[in-house]
Amino acid sequence: MKRILPLLLCLFALPVLAAAPKPLLLTHVELIDGTGSPVRRDMTIEIEGKRIAAVYPDGRQAAPKGAEVRDLGGKYVIPGLIDAHVHITDAEPDIAHYQTFLHALLLGGVTGIRDMAGDDRLLQFLAEQANSDAFASPDIFYVALMAGPSFFKEDLRAQDASKGEPLGFAPWMQAITAKTDIALAVAEAVGTGATGIKLYANLPAALVKAIIPEAHRQDLRVWAHATVFPANPSDLVAAGVDSVSHSSYLVWEAAPNVPDDYKMRAMGDFEHVKPDAPQILALFDAMEKHGTVLDATLLVFKNEAAHHPQSVGAGIMPWSYAVTKLAHERGVLIDAGTDDAGFPYGKDGPDLDQMPSVHQEMALLVEHAGFTPLQAIQAATQVGAAALGQSANRGTVTPGKLADLGVLDADPSRDIHNTTRIDFVVKNGRVYSRDTKQ
Repeated sequence: MKRILPLLLCLFALPVLAAAPKPLLLTHVELIDGTGSPVRRDMTIEIEGKRIAAVYPDGRQAAPKGAEVRDLGGKYVIPGLIDAHVHITDAEPDIAHYQTFLHALLLGGVTGIRDMAGDDRLLQFLAEQANSDAFASPDIFYVALMAGPSFFKEDLRAQDASKGEPLGFAPWMQAITAKTDIALAVAEAVGTGATGIKLYANLPAALVKAIIPEAHRQDLRVWAHATVFPANPSDLVAAGVDSVSHSSYLVWEAAPNVPDDYKMRAMGDFEHVKPDAPQILALFDAMEKHGTVLDATLLVFKNEAAHHPQSVGAGIMPWSYAVTKLAHERGVLIDAGTDDAGFPYGKDGPDLDQMPSVHQEMALLVEHAGFTPLQAIQAATQVGAAALGQSANRGTVTPGKLADLGVLDADPSRDIHNTTRIDFVVKNGRVYSRDTKQ
């Protein structure tokens, strides 16, 4: 007995291993895989754990032993959507509300978001919880922002996002000058847990050219406003930026001069600078060559032009639609980013009873920028994943990638608005039903 008791104590001290989840088979699927390819009829998607194990025509392989089989005859499956440009840290009044907010995004088909500037103290916490599936949420990726010192004195949003830190010296909100130790500044950005650096405003080309390669050396991506004032779009692309945001800011590539003041960013001369100006077409060729993603963000400027026309240049939307269409035609990768909290706003903040805004952004790409519905879905899936630096893990329905899927009741290849006809969502292999809100 004296010999048995220690053995029993050791056995009880061993960790209890949870039973592996049963494989999940989605059969008779009409599959839109996110690559822009046509619908594939009568397909089976096999999911094991968090990942897609196989994709094949119905009946081609035997079902794994013990698999849960869901017959999805008449349903359409797309990859989980990625909103490549959100700002969520001021979306809710306190941290207790974020779980409901993020759950609503997920049930709206969004399985990944890129937050493009906010308070990284909150974003780091939310990302750790969301990306580990501690609660139902899209996976969250976020930035550390860099700009010239004058930006931090002028922009209240930056001040709010770095409360408690010296202005311009928070690791996620850094003022950069010619005297800055760039390697150290980037290392501090790495320490925030950010995926990338965002170059926002008031930076000359020389500093842009110093920051981007150093960020890449330290394994951070670099995302930027399409014009950083005075650095212009071609300065960014030549330096190796990974993506640029806001089609309307491309106007400055063909402007006679670029102002130092970033507050002019939406006030370009859209009535006289042509979307197909030689400088802009040459920029698109360089972007296509380098794989630079254009984060077009049409929806936010459409809303701004409608509700606050004095804050944008005359003709901004026809110009933005035309230049986005040209970029697409010339092979530039274009994602789907909304530049809002992820939902349309109501009188009390983001309206969680509506569908996420990315569905509207996709519709604008189809209705105004020459995309087919399949290409708009690709923008919000495969290209969104590329913009995040996440192509290996998400963005297409491909064996080995995370099982992030939207299951739809109607064909979005015929009508892009059908991406809102969601039956249920799969995130990391787990099913979330809109009916039960789980």
